[in-house]
Amino acid sequence: MSELLSVLLIGKGPGNLEEMLRECGRGIELLHCKRSNDGIALAAGGGIDIVLLDLAAGRGVAVFDRLRRMAASVPVIVLAAAGDDPAVLYAMQNGAQDYLVRGKTDAELLCRAIRYAIERTRVEAALRHSEAMYRRLVENLNEGVIAVDEAGLITFANPRMGEILGYPVDDLIGSSITGFLDAPGRVRSTSKNPFYQETDRRQEFELDLRHCDGGCVRALVVTSPATDDSGKFRGSIVGVLDITGRKQAEEELRNRNEQLMILNQIISTSATSLSLAEHLEESLEKTLELMGFHVGIIYMLDAERKRALAQYQRGVPPSYMPKNRVIKIHHWPFNFIFVAGQPRYIEQRPDLNAIEAGILRELDVSVLACIPLIAEAVVVGAVYVGSQTKESFSRDERALIEMISKEIGSGILRGVLYKRLEAANREANLYLDIMTHDIRNIENVSGLYADLLSEMLEGEGVRYAREITNGVRRSKEILGNVSTIRRIHQEAPALDPVDLYPIVREAVAAFPDVAIDVEGMPRKIWADDLLPEIFSNLIQNATRPGRTSIEVFIRFEDYDSENLLVSIEDTGPGIPDSLKSSITHQFDRRWTRGCGDGLGLFIVRTLIERYGGTLWVEDRVEGRPDLGAAFRFTLRKASPSGSDGDTGGRPAGEESG
Repeated sequence: MSELLSVLLIGKGPGNLEEMLRECGRGIELLHCKRSNDGIALAAGGGIDIVLLDLAAGRGVAVFDRLRRMAASVPVIVLAAAGDDPAVLYAMQNGAQDYLVRGKTDAELLCRAIRYAIERTRVEAALRHSEAMYRRLVENLNEGVIAVDEAGLITFANPRMGEILGYPVDDLIGSSITGFLDAPGRVRSTSKNPFYQETDRRQEFELDLRHCDGGCVRALVVTSPATDDSGKFRGSIVGVLDITGRKQAEEELRNRNEQLMILNQIISTSATSLSLAEHLEESLEKTLELMGFHVGIIYMLDAERKRALAQYQRGVPPSYMPKNRVIKIHHWPFNFIFVAGQPRYIEQRPDLNAIEAGILRELDVSVLACIPLIAEAVVVGAVYVGSQTKESFSRDERALIEMISKEIGSGILRGVLYKRLEAANREANLYLDIMTHDIRNIENVSGLYADLLSEMLEGEGVRYAREITNGVRRSKEILGNVSTIRRIHQEAPALDPVDLYPIVREAVAAFPDVAIDVEGMPRKIWADDLLPEIFSNLIQNATRPGRTSIEVFIRFEDYDSENLLVSIEDTGPGIPDSLKSSITHQFDRRWTRGCGDGLGLFIVRTLIERYGGTLWVEDRVEGRPDLGAAFRFTLRKASPSGSDGDTGGRPAGEESG
């Protein structure tokens, strides 16, 4: 340090002090005040690095105290006649950095004392600053912090700890920590009090603390041992984090997950039930099993909506059912459930009315939930569930029971709608069968008379008769397509290896007036007996009436190791690019150039996808849509017989029928 050192001597004259200071090896400015008041004022004014205070004349203690009050940050070395002077001991205990004995001090000792005093003062100032910062940090933490001594008494607590326990910090100091343990037996520790275990390691655990209002605070506690300079255990430093909210959130999440699990199982039961009766019975059983109830009944309203009839029951005492199998729903309290459609929770309480108390007694339960079952906004029944051990239903239990009842109601609605759908489907099929039969009879008669007219008429009349014949033929095609679509939707695919050769041969033979060229070797593919519809519809699409001199090309080639590529091309007018992606979709009538009802191409696409293939449309000659269209599709190859082992010739995972 090269700065000028300012030394203030208060009291007796310097003697040879100035000479000794010059030997310290640095610039020193010695200031001397004989009167203590002047010296203290000078030290308090700043600019003094160290004070040498002479304790002579018996007034040293009082002067020292005043000096420490007025200039607390200035280091002080006291000068005394003897080292055992009581004033020296007092000064050292109250902040003096060192002491020197007059007549026994040389330059080296003086300089070393000054240097050490200044350094200690600086270190102590840094320590005080660090402690102040640490205290501010601790006092502003979101976690509680306490210090507990070896006797279990709180010696320090930050403001957050007071907030956690609900006490002023001053009330915590000196209190025994055991007074705040809500349930010591729940502490995860072998010690009676984990806050002051004599251990050399940090510990972490959860416990319940008692709040000033009598409530419980769930806390995450971290303890670290505190020891003295000799290493002896003196207590613990404890960090306390209030996790009550987190635990409540975790419990809420756990309850929600449990509710979802229960509800999912009820939904699964509802979805897989084959009948309404099975749905009601299994839903009741699952509800009792998953929610831990002991008694359950499902009532359904009769057609007149005047009575509720017990359909299913579990755990009900035998004496209950004979007189409660049928309920008159307009009597209280049943009208509340079956007429108003409101849930009713019957629980043991002092003001419980006699009728509901009798219901609990007859069912031998302590609580009973009566929840309406609603389908299409109409009450259709109710589910009763009761417990023999509960005192009341929690909010979450009520919400879950009501959600379950809604799902049971939805299942009832699905059953009702399914029955309606089945009835409508049977009626539609009946009408379709009647219409198909009668229309075909009419078509046959119309076709016969049209042929007779063609033979009898001449000139323009013949053309008209042929148009009638074409109309009858087209009507037959539409009816055939409708029947095919109905089969596709009603019958599950039962795919087997099918030889394409006879299918293609028969399709070509059905159009004797059309030039059809077949290239490539047809293979066996996976299909069913509807496969011929693909080839007949595509050839028919290429040779629609009005097209003359149309040629058709059917080509077979390998698409990859598992699929066969089939192309059916024609020399017709082609298909515009804007319509290539849509013409195979049902009821798309934008392609109006004589394409008919579009059902044929819809059948083609549906069957190809049924067989695991893909259909697309291209130009026969790339970039020239006017030179004809090409329908290309893939079909899965069937392996040679017996090569698929136990699969019976079917692809892995393919089921028959």
